[in-house]
Amino acid sequence: MKKYLLVMLGIILLPVVSFANDKELDATLTPMIENMMAESNIQGFVFSVVTKDGPILKKTMGIKNMYTREPETNESLFHMASVTKTFVGTALMQLHDAGKLDIDQPVVDVVPYFVLVDNRYKDLTIRQFASHISGMPDFDSNPWHNPQYDEGALERFTRNFISHKFLTYPPETEYQYCNTGYELLGDVIAKASGMSFEDYVRENILIPAGMMNSTLLIQEADMTKLNSLHQKRDDKWRVADVFPYNRMHGPSSTLISNIDDMARWVQLNLNGGMIEGNQILKKETLDHMWAPTVASNGKTFDRVGVSWQRRKQGDYQTIFHGGSDGFRSYVVMIPELDIGFVWMSNTSGQPYHDFSQKLADKLIEYRTK
Repeated sequence: MKKYLLVMLGIILLPVVSFANDKELDATLTPMIENMMAESNIQGFVFSVVTKDGPILKKTMGIKNMYTREPETNESLFHMASVTKTFVGTALMQLHDAGKLDIDQPVVDVVPYFVLVDNRYKDLTIRQFASHISGMPDFDSNPWHNPQYDEGALERFTRNFISHKFLTYPPETEYQYCNTGYELLGDVIAKASGMSFEDYVRENILIPAGMMNSTLLIQEADMTKLNSLHQKRDDKWRVADVFPYNRMHGPSSTLISNIDDMARWVQLNLNGGMIEGNQILKKETLDHMWAPTVASNGKTFDRVGVSWQRRKQGDYQTIFHGGSDGFRSYVVMIPELDIGFVWMSNTSGQPYHDFSQKLADKLIEYRTK
């Protein structure tokens, strides 16, 4: 089923395709999405509402590339940006459960060459980085201008870039979102598992989850299905010159996926870490990841667990993570109501937190009326 939305800015025709279709949700959410796309000139957007049993609404809207005009499909690939971090958290907890690391141990126990100018680095733990409470500052350079593709990229980042940093807060005193710490955690996963970060995630998460079209390595992506990034430059919308990829920043950012695979990721998490009989993570481990972080000093950080973010929405706890570095993506789950969603967009300036909260409000209304 296709219908067409007329966007007044430049008169762009955006095809809309529905795959799974709950009629009530479709009637409620599709107009919201169409209006948002028209107001913000969004080129391509895909969306799915999911329960533990699978998708109940799935839509692809718009185009992959404003020049070729190729429509989005359920196979269209998107750069997932920081939603990648939820796979890092899952990998860490798998390794924790397997006894290959302890998330409360110092990072230097696993990566002995990790060092900061700030001498407090010796006591910084895996959990502190995974929950953004280490005090580590973020990187302050363009991560995409000099892409690196080889397996040694993460270790070089740890040795050459991170080593020059000072902490900006004492550990376990402030929540400070930090991509840098997640690159370090990717190196932790590699050293604890004895395989590259990307290989570990592929073999222990993506393949068992049936996410067969997803990859952390751009060389493995099907380029015929890959979205272009659209940005405004000189007051005109254009396809970006640079695609956001750099193996140094794989753990924080570089998952490439489609709406079918990401719907499986939401389903797996809502279903206690299991999908189609494959237990990717124990339910009690997943519950731990979703719980507020409690620091070793007793301070509770209610807004974050292990990689996943937390937000109270009305009477319900939501578990979520967004991604934003040109491409934008968002996962929200409301475990108590067994419902969640994922969306991806190929346009810089895509409405983000507020829009996702509005969608979550509609799902709460749908489940509680």
